[in-house]
Amino acid sequence: MPRVSQQYKDDQRAQILDAARRCFVRNGFHQTSMQDVFTEAGKSAGAVYRYFPSKEAMIVATATQNLEDVGDVLRAAVAAGTGRGLGPVLAELLDAVAARHAEHQLAAVALMVWSESLRDQALADRLRESIAAMSADLADLVRERQQAGDWAGGAADQVAPVLLSILPGFLLTLALRGPRAVSGFPDAVRALWPA
Repeated sequence: MPRVSQQYKDDQRAQILDAARRCFVRNGFHQTSMQDVFTEAGKSAGAVYRYFPSKEAMIVATATQNLEDVGDVLRAAVAAGTGRGLGPVLAELLDAVAARHAEHQLAAVALMVWSESLRDQALADRLRESIAAMSADLADLVRERQQAGDWAGGAADQVAPVLLSILPGFLLTLALRGPRAVSGFPDAVRALWPA
């Protein structure tokens, strides 16, 4: 029997996880059954269980992917932001998050993850770790802007979480009110913190 490549396994796992995400967005975490995922993915139970032993494992994988997506977007915005003001970097972050939401319903999943983290300690811990990492990334940018004389605010480690708190408000508004409701957010952060 021919060996299955790692790429094939990764693709299968991603396809199943995408199907689970669609089910979760449509029905919520707790109203989605494994049968829903089998049907949505077009896979047998055995094929799905090979990659995810339970629905809870899919929830954690979906949450982890969402957190990693947001963290990746922030890191890319911060890395590209060297020498730029806080407003343009935050605007780039919001634009990228909105684009990911259009593709994968990132904001809707974020709301479900936040809710689920109130009852799932492991997920809450993962969320806290992600927020701490994103705050640290943003603090690096704040420090850089302070050293350049562009920002006279307080300690970077205290300012960064305040700036990061814009993101949950953006995600909440995007999930509940849609893309048109947040279309002005990037320009607003540019105006608040010009380059």
